[in-house]
Amino acid sequence: MNKKHIVLRSELYSRVLEVLQRMGGKALEENLLEELKKRGIDVTQSDLRSVLMKLEIHDKVRVLSLDEEKKLIELITKT
Repeated sequence: MNKKHIVLRSELYSRVLEVLQRMGGKALEENLLEELKKRGIDVTQSDLRSVLMKLEIHDKVRVLSLDEEKKLIELITKT
């Protein structure tokens, strides 16, 4: 892992939320992972799932299982 690509976990939370917002508030997990990598964020599927679980616990996102592997991530907006 290259030093310039190392992202602190706390920064990763905000980057995931930022990318989701730019993607219209919804994304398939695989597309979100691909978009993060395009932006120079070196993250594994396992790391992303860990971050998504924490964000879901804090009511920032909702993760829906479409099948065994496909997951849809939605931003939760407070009104």
